[in-house]
Amino acid sequence: MRPFTLVILTIWLGGGAAFSQPQVGRVEFGGSIWNDGQRRAGVLFQDGAQSIPLKGGSIWTFGDTFIGKPQPGQPPKNSQITGAVWATFAWLPDGTTNLPPPLEYILDTNGVAACPLKLFPEEDQKHLRLWPADGIAIGERIYVFYSMIKTGDKEGPWNFQGVGSGLAVADLPVKQFTRLRPGGHCQFPVNPIQILRQNETLYLYEVSSSPKGLILARVGEKQIENPAAYEFFTGDRWSTNRADAKVVLREAYGQVSIAWIPALRAYVMATSSDFSHPHEIQLRESRQPEGPWSKPARIAVPEMPGKKTQLVYCTFLHPELSDARSPRLVATFCRILEGSWALSNPEWMTIMLTAHLDTVPGRDGALRRPRP
Repeated sequence: MRPFTLVILTIWLGGGAAFSQPQVGRVEFGGSIWNDGQRRAGVLFQDGAQSIPLKGGSIWTFGDTFIGKPQPGQPPKNSQITGAVWATFAWLPDGTTNLPPPLEYILDTNGVAACPLKLFPEEDQKHLRLWPADGIAIGERIYVFYSMIKTGDKEGPWNFQGVGSGLAVADLPVKQFTRLRPGGHCQFPVNPIQILRQNETLYLYEVSSSPKGLILARVGEKQIENPAAYEFFTGDRWSTNRADAKVVLREAYGQVSIAWIPALRAYVMATSSDFSHPHEIQLRESRQPEGPWSKPARIAVPEMPGKKTQLVYCTFLHPELSDARSPRLVATFCRILEGSWALSNPEWMTIMLTAHLDTVPGRDGALRRPRP
């Protein structure tokens, strides 16, 4: 396993200077990603929209998905709902940069979007759900972590609690995932909302409730199926004891999305809202995947016509839809709307970041930061 740069983390946690915050030049909100791909797959409403790069394209993962029979030329309606599944996956080929993206869903034998994550027979079929987290391609296989969610009997958007996390694997092309049970147990010690790879080491970010904030774990690619191999950053070392983990960013809520932006020679982090700032998306930058992270640039999300948003969540960056030579980012986000059964779909947006004073153009026109 490659040694990690603990010096930078130690300086950061000790109060060292952070990267300057992103400079946002222009933001455009494009509306719902719902289009003909969802219509053909019988998808009416869903949330999530995280993407996992694979050979030849990317897999997009979604959480709770309402299935039905949308009508040609019309937007989806609640009255068309015939069922629901807790997860659906879709394929986006390389080089496809249309907005909204023309997704190709994994389908069942009836031609309807299928759920590729299944419960074991002995699990609570009524109250347990599996929500996909981030994943990683290793060789000809794709690994996806998932949250185990227990719901109550009362309806409502907050009537659930997390009861653990697990790991599933599938061969390419993806049809169905197999949930791993090393030692007879499906629980894994980390539930990563973001995974970054450095050589053969995976760095996994989790928005933790205890300790509260963003924590960091690592594991070697070849040991991804071994729960005992995961290590957690403690502030100055790594430990296999999760209880030793220290927060590396306190202001992280819900979901975190991190991507390397070649045009800026920087990592960009997008975070979703918290209840103090429920209608905004925050961006931070860093030269290193471990930080230090800058102060946030705040982007206000406009209201939907005739609707009232309670919370913006599931903000994810999509490098596969962006131009590596440009500081233009494509992101998606979801919103919880006020009202009973006020359902919606992920929305897309573009963000143009501008150059910092310490950024210079390279020969190919891309922006560069001089190496420190």
